[in-house]
Amino acid sequence: MSALILMLARLPRGLWFALGAMALLLLVWGWHGREVRQARLAGAAEQAALDKAVFEAAATEAAARQGHLVRELAAVQAEISKGVDDELAVDFADVTRRYNDLRLRWAAARGDGAASQGGAVTLSRAASAPDDATCAARGWVDFETAAAAAYAADQAIAKDDAWISWAHAQTAAWPE
Repeated sequence: MSALILMLARLPRGLWFALGAMALLLLVWGWHGREVRQARLAGAAEQAALDKAVFEAAATEAAARQGHLVRELAAVQAEISKGVDDELAVDFADVTRRYNDLRLRWAAARGDGAASQGGAVTLSRAASAPDDATCAARGWVDFETAAAAAYAADQAIAKDDAWISWAHAQTAAWPE
């Protein structure tokens, strides 16, 4: 080991300065690399925190807007449904009024009480009490059956029209 020390002692002083300067440069370069890496990590963490805050704020705002839109749309849909229900009630009342009016006119036209006993519907009123067997053979039905079927059909049509109206109104109210 002493031979190595003697050999190193014989090196010129300028070489020692050059080796020392080079070692110092290597230390500074290593320190600078660590500082840059730490600065990048700190910057990335800060940017991630900022991005997260912006994203959370945007998500909160979007949720608030969506909640407001849902409440507005629910109110409009409820108003549409109530309007359609009210119109359907008016239509049902009209159908019932027409059905009752038809029954009263039938009873008045029959005069002899056959309408309340299920007399057959005839076109010619030639006989005061049509023969139900003959009418059935011709494919006719008694008044009560025909009137009840017409009443049920009118109610079904009113319901279908109400559903169609409701669907069109709901579609029109839905935002694009």
